[in-house]
Amino acid sequence: MTRHANDLKQQIERILRWEQPAHWRFRDFELLSQLVFTHTNRRVDAHDLQAFWESSAIPPPFCLDTLACFIDYAGWADFCTRNSYGVVDADDEIVKLHAPIREIPTRWVVIICWLSLIASILVGVLLVWKR
Repeated sequence: MTRHANDLKQQIERILRWEQPAHWRFRDFELLSQLVFTHTNRRVDAHDLQAFWESSAIPPPFCLDTLACFIDYAGWADFCTRNSYGVVDADDEIVKLHAPIREIPTRWVVIICWLSLIASILVGVLLVWKR
């Protein structure tokens, strides 16, 4: 349910096109509350909206249902159904399309950096010595 709640927040944020929610003030939540009421004829308290955005607490079902209606879903259940997460099976064709990723071990990167530094110093010394 937390994943769905986060998706609900993100979809509302995309629709509003406001600044990032970390910068929202209480008046922004009051404005959102008014917009929700205008669109759905249901009231959601600005304090509930602020608590929903600023913490990981899940608001009451009525609030979730109203917010889902605000972004043109039939309700919270419809939102969850249409934004469901399933398991994606990878068949042989998909596996062949995506080659395995090989990473260079960190110690090799460190060794290469040190060798590069030593080689640079040696080249510098040899250039100065040849003059």
